[in-house]
Amino acid sequence: MQIGIDKIGFYTSDLYIDMVDLAHARNEDPNKYLIGIGQEKMAVIRPTQDAVTLAANAVEQILDSTDKQNLGLILFGTESGVDNSKSAASYLAGLLELPSSIRTVELKQACFAATAGLELAYGFLLTHPREKVLVIGADVARYGLKTPGEPTQGGGAVALLLSAAPRILALNNDNVAAMEDAMDFWRPIGESQAQVAGKFSTELYLQLLQQVWRTYQNQTNLKLS
Repeated sequence: MQIGIDKIGFYTSDLYIDMVDLAHARNEDPNKYLIGIGQEKMAVIRPTQDAVTLAANAVEQILDSTDKQNLGLILFGTESGVDNSKSAASYLAGLLELPSSIRTVELKQACFAATAGLELAYGFLLTHPREKVLVIGADVARYGLKTPGEPTQGGGAVALLLSAAPRILALNNDNVAAMEDAMDFWRPIGESQAQVAGKFSTELYLQLLQQVWRTYQNQTNLKLS
C-alpha cells in the first residue's frame, strides 16, 4: 500500500517588502538578500491574519466535499499558535465547518513540526487506509528591526492532504533522524520575536546532516552514487 501526498495548497499575503528596497534602507548589498538567501520579496502578514486563517486559505484551495467527509485527522505544525491549550487544528476545523468526528492536534518544533506531521500521518493511514489526513505548516515569523534575522521573516501556509492513494508523492518508510537540545533558535513564551544564533545554527544543521547521512548509509547500505 502506498501512502503519501494527494493534494497541495499554498497561501501567503498579497503584501510584501521588496528586498532591494530593504537592502538599501539597511545599507547592505542587495545581493546579500537576492543571492545570499535567494529571496526577492518578504511577505508582510496583515494584522487581521494569523496562522489559522493563513492555513484556512491554503486548505480551501484543495478540499472538496468528499475530502472533508473522509478526513480523520488534522495535524497542524506551527510556531505561531493562537492558544496555549486548544490546538490551532481545532480552530481550523471550526472555521472550515469540518465534521466533528475529526481528531485535531497541534505540533511544535522549529523547522520540523510539519515534517513530523507527515510521519504521524503515515502511521495513522496504515491503520485507517480509507480515511485522509490533513497536514498543515503555517507560521507568521517575526524578528526585530535591523537584526540579522530581519530579512528572513514573513509568513504563509501549506496544506497537504495525505491518503492511501496519493497522486503527487508516495512516502518511503526509511527515514532517520537526529536532534540536539541547542539554543540556536528559540522564542520564549510571551515574546513575539524569535531569537537566533545564525552562524551557530548553520554549523549545527551541517553537523546533524552529516550525522543522519552516516546513519542512513549504515541502515540502508546505499551510497551517494
